[in-house]
Formats: sequence, C-alpha cells, structure tokens
Amino acid sequence: MIFQKLYAFLRRDFFEKSSYKFNFISSVAGIFISTATFFFIAKLIPGENISSLVPYGGGYFSFVIIGIAFSGILGMFQEGLPDIIRNAQMTGTLEAILVTRTSISTVLIGSSFFNFLMSFIRTIFHLGIAIFVFGMTLGNIHWIGAIIVFVLTVMCFLSIGILSTSFILVYKLGNPFSWIFGGLSGLFGGIFFPIEVLPGWLKWISYLLPITHSLRGLRLSLLSSVSFSQIMPSIIVLACFSLVLLPLSFVVFRVSILKAKKDGTLTHY
Repeated sequence: MIFQKLYAFLRRDFFEKSSYKFNFISSVAGIFISTATFFFIAKLIPGENISSLVPYGGGYFSFVIIGIAFSGILGMFQEGLPDIIRNAQMTGTLEAILVTRTSISTVLIGSSFFNFLMSFIRTIFHLGIAIFVFGMTLGNIHWIGAIIVFVLTVMCFLSIGILSTSFILVYKLGNPFSWIFGGLSGLFGGIFFPIEVLPGWLKWISYLLPITHSLRGLRLSLLSSVSFSQIMPSIIVLACFSLVLLPLSFVVFRVSILKAKKDGTLTHY
C-alpha cells in the first residue's frame, strides 16, 4: 500500500515537472559550466598536492567536484522540500492529502521522492561530465563504504529538510534552517576547501555539521583507495546524526501540523 502511495506522489510530480522540459536542459548546461569553472580554477592550485588535499587523493578538482555534486542533495532537501510543501499549501492540495489516512512519513518521503531522484541524476551527471569531459580520476572505489555513507547522508539531509518544512508550515516565510545550514555548510562544511585549512578555533563548527562528515566519507570512498576502517569514523558520526535528527524531525513536523490545524492556518500562505 505504501509503495502505491509513493508511486502516486512520483507520478504526480513527474507529470508536473515534465511540462518544464527546458529546466532539465538548463540544469545540465549549468553543471557543465560549473565543472569547467572549477577545472580551470584547479589549474591555479600550485602542485595539485598541497598537504590538506593529500588525504583525499591530492587533486583539488576532484575534491571540489565531489563537494559540489553531493552538496546539491542537501540543497534539494533543505530548500526543495519546504518549497514543495509550500506550493501544496498554496494550491490547497496539502490539506486534502493530510485528511486522508496517508501517514506523515509517507507524505514527506513521497513529496521529496521525485526531486531526490532528479537531484541524484544531476549528481551522476556532474560526476560523469567531470570524468569523461574534464578527465577527473577516481581511486579504487570502496563501494560498500560509499553506499553506506550516501544512505546516511540522505537520512541526515532529509531530516534537515523536514525541520525546514516544519518552520514553513508554522511561520510561512523566513526559514532560518535554509540560511543557517546553507551558509554554515558552504563555509565550514568542506564543500569548496578542506576544513584542515581552517584555524583550530573554527574547526569545531565544521564537526557539528553532518555535511562535513558526509563529504569526508564520500571522498575517502571515491578518491583515496582506503580501507573500510578509515571510512568508519564518518559512518559512525553520520549514524549518530541520523538516529537523533530523523525521529526528531518527524516529531517536530507532526507538532507543526497540529499547531497549523489548531490555528486554522494550514492553508494560509
């Protein structure tokens, strides 16, 4: 039954988004331009083997591409999921869905399923363009480690997206999770540069962000030809984040729904 509901969400979003064909084309063009930009920026990095990049294979280009490609999934959950719920609120479909027997978790996962698939496809495109067009090289990929880290990453990012959505349901605008996590992740999450270059008194912020451990685990799995034991610290931290954030986010979302219903603002925007 749950798979039928998830399929219904997927089918709905597919027909809605497929009418905007140029959007996918422009997205691919944007990926190509972004990849080319960092390819030439990497040419400015002296020696391509500065000490802070050595744990990740030594090359800045591959380092930053992994960061940009996978951080897009965070952006999808962090901003895309609240936008989906917001649009459903504005069109009046959210209230119609919530009065059915569909569970809260199914609504959230189903609402983000299509966008997640598209974000994942864009990530694959990003890596593919970097590898086949610009010559990015991978290490001996540790597939098990990469898959585990990726799954835990999705769970953490989904949690952040649900918390963002909860705020939107109650307050409509001014989502703090977007700029807090977006800004901090961009600066301290290791997307564009290794956190090892940060001064010691700032590194603690990096360690508090799930994206830091996610990107470290993914880079070690894809670029560095390491053993599973070396990826394990990232897996443990991400698992702890998931165990705390995912149940918390569902509870907060349920409370937000109840508050919106009580205040009669579920369809207000």
